[in-house]
Amino acid sequence: MSDSEEDYMSMIIPDAPASKPPPTSLQRRKEQQRQPAATRPGGALGARGNDGAAREPIAIAVKEDRGGIGMESEKRRRAREAEEAAAAGEEAERRKRVKVEEPGEYRDRIAREREAERVERMVASAQRILEGMAEEAEAELTQEGRSRRIKARPLKAVNVLWRGLARQREEKERDRRMRHDLEQSLSRLPTYEDEDEDEDDKRALGKGKTTVYEVADDLDEEDPELDEFKILEPPERLKRLVAYMRDEFHYCFWCKFRYPDETMDGCPGLTEEDHD
Repeated sequence: MSDSEEDYMSMIIPDAPASKPPPTSLQRRKEQQRQPAATRPGGALGARGNDGAAREPIAIAVKEDRGGIGMESEKRRRAREAEEAAAAGEEAERRKRVKVEEPGEYRDRIAREREAERVERMVASAQRILEGMAEEAEAELTQEGRSRRIKARPLKAVNVLWRGLARQREEKERDRRMRHDLEQSLSRLPTYEDEDEDEDDKRALGKGKTTVYEVADDLDEEDPELDEFKILEPPERLKRLVAYMRDEFHYCFWCKFRYPDETMDGCPGLTEEDHD
């Protein structure tokens, strides 16, 4: 037997080391204190109790354009500021529209609006009265034989005090005629004249007497004088209408009576308050 074989046979193999005992709780606490926070599983950077601390590594953002570092953040910041400014502007506009009124201010405003509506109604009533008196005095409606023609005076020839009423009526009449022409054919209108029809046919179709409506030629023209009158406050317009009634027709709008002469004996005065 050689020397190497004797060494092999005489080699002593040491026993396997005993298993290391598990660390105690004190050892574990010390190990955690020595270990950096970033290397702990689930650990976060910063002081303990900071819930907003980062727990994951910062993600790598691969740039796909040629913008500089921080460009995207700057764009987002500007967009956020623009949205905040727009929201602030809308809120300011809303507050302007929705103005909180005191109870007294609200009652006063409602009272003013109702009074303005009441005066506007009186203005319209005075205009109708004056127009009727003027037409009666001028005797504009004429009848000639079997044909009657409703004359349409130029609007600028009508007194400006009730010219707006006349213009409104002319516009309504024109619109009515346009709708009528669209709904019916011209051959069935009473104003249509057929040379082949005899007198009996015309009477049967209601064409014995024809009525021809004429719209004012200057209906579509501008009227600065009327525009100036319409922008006056309702009380001022009513005042001028009442004064014209008294001067021209000896009529009191408040008494609802036409006096025989210009003295208007028995009328309390010019204003509504005088008749209370």
